Amino acid sequence: MDIDSILRGGSRNGAMATLLHSVSIAAISVGIALASTSARADPVDVPPRDLGAVFEVNAWGGYMWRGGNLIVKSLHEVEELPLAGGGAMFASPVFDYGLVQLEFDGEGAFDNEDVNGVPANESYSGGFTGGGHLGYTRDNFLIGAFGGAGRTYFFDSFRPGYDVTQWLAGGQARYLNERGSLAVQAGYFDTRSDNGDMETLSDTYFVRAIAQVFFNNGSTMLEGSVAYADGTQDEDDGPTSDPAYMWAWEIVLEHQLAMLSSSNAAATVFVSYEGIQVTQQFPIIDSQSLMDQGIYAGLKFRFGAQQNLYEREMSTAPGLPNVHRWLGAVPAID
Repeated sequence: MDIDSILRGGSRNGAMATLLHSVSIAAISVGIALASTSARADPVDVPPRDLGAVFEVNAWGGYMWRGGNLIVKSLHEVEELPLAGGGAMFASPVFDYGLVQLEFDGEGAFDNEDVNGVPANESYSGGFTGGGHLGYTRDNFLIGAFGGAGRTYFFDSFRPGYDVTQWLAGGQARYLNERGSLAVQAGYFDTRSDNGDMETLSDTYFVRAIAQVFFNNGSTMLEGSVAYADGTQDEDDGPTSDPAYMWAWEIVLEHQLAMLSSSNAAATVFVSYEGIQVTQQFPIIDSQSLMDQGIYAGLKFRFGAQQNLYEREMSTAPGLPNVHRWLGAVPAID
């Protein structure tokens, strides 16, 4: 890889990443402000925690593009591709204050195997993450633990076998009321490559903050999140691996269309923007970064007694991080 091409454009990408981080952090700040305002306001009637079990499925499509000074035309790296995916979630109260939740999210990429008719390299093909939560809820608060595992897939005509298995575990806490919520997740994930070429993040610690704001009597929700992960990459290239870190941010707008005829089901529509920036630090040359961005839209169908998005959030725990998409950005920084 040409060193000059690595070093060019870093400041521009850094400025863009900083701006996008700021947008997500601003959304989280709004959630904090609304939660604080509500805490100082007169008490309101909070629906009971035991709202019954909820089952939700979703399907979506979108477009992801890759930018930065690490795009090398001669390596035939895919710079943009469509994605489609879906998932399912089931949550149920346990006894008076417990919560059990299972979830699965997966996606696949299209047009990722060639660049202008030439076989591609270091191309994200999709992946999935599934797992569960155990939580304790009391009044407006939730605390708990989560864990999961999954697979991340890549296409590379030069070095096949990039696919990795990942697993994650951590803890979380959330404050929620009828105006908004603020949640924090912290944990660890690791990966194992099929062919031993450890090109994705491994031995990684992460922290993630999620804020939500509810509108229209709980029928519309704006969510912002930002995550930071710190681990290693390139364990196969020498006696020591290279430090690497990642920022990920997302903004989601979701609106409940209507309760369906059965009166215990609902349909919602959502749109989201996501960004992921991965930086690898080298002992000799400057660190190098790459940024993936995407826009997505989809539908959700929910079955349960929840009447709006606020009550749905009250009945569930914060979702698992999309570790498979985080890992999808990493190999190209090598």
